[in-house]
Amino acid sequence: MKKAVSIFLVSLISNSSLTYVNAQTNEIELTESKHLVTKEDSQQTEKHLSHEDHHSGALVSAKDALKALLADMKQYRATFNQTVVDAQQNVVHEAQGVLTMTRPNKLRWETTFPDETLLIADGEAVWNVDTFVEQVTVLSQKSAIKDNPIVLLTASDDATWRKFSITELNVSVENEALRSFQVTPNEAGGQIETLTLTFNSLGNLAALNMLDTQQQISTLVFDNVETRFMLAADTFAVDVPDSFIVDDQR
Repeated sequence: MKKAVSIFLVSLISNSSLTYVNAQTNEIELTESKHLVTKEDSQQTEKHLSHEDHHSGALVSAKDALKALLADMKQYRATFNQTVVDAQQNVVHEAQGVLTMTRPNKLRWETTFPDETLLIADGEAVWNVDTFVEQVTVLSQKSAIKDNPIVLLTASDDATWRKFSITELNVSVENEALRSFQVTPNEAGGQIETLTLTFNSLGNLAALNMLDTQQQISTLVFDNVETRFMLAADTFAVDVPDSFIVDDQR
């Protein structure tokens, strides 16, 4: 199995050169005073409370905000540049290709560099086509991404979303206002520790960053994004040549 595809299967593609500013909640203690509070002090206290209420509301609504952004992404196609670094920040893999997704639960991952590879999730199974060794590996899609937060890209059911905790982060890159969400599995034991999805000012997915249990970071940066396009009927179909070996692990 090629390196690019195996990374996508395990990580299914986190921190990158993007700078994340973690949201922090400042605690405000209000104590009774025997002295009169001046008008200025009162206004300042009201300002802090308003800020805290707004910030708390943002944290509470992070899941709904991410759901809304992804719900608008019924179709998605973009070119990508992938970089994978190890725990020492050494680059261990780079790839380029095209990612196509539709909701619910369909995905096509093609790499064009350094090798041509193809991975398709058709809603029922994940097909890994390795043209170099002429082999196709087939996995149950449900099992392959069971605890992987990447499933939220194409899933809309509440049962799946309840498996993950979501926090909205503050992100600023090159003076562009972005929205970024960190997704963490509620249960330990999976391959992925965190997934970070970053959206640009147009609400399009701009980057995807994933941190795995070996502290390997995989980053996808997207370009040429399309969210409305004609979809070929065979986009999520796999035509297996007769000469290929099929390893069906479902």
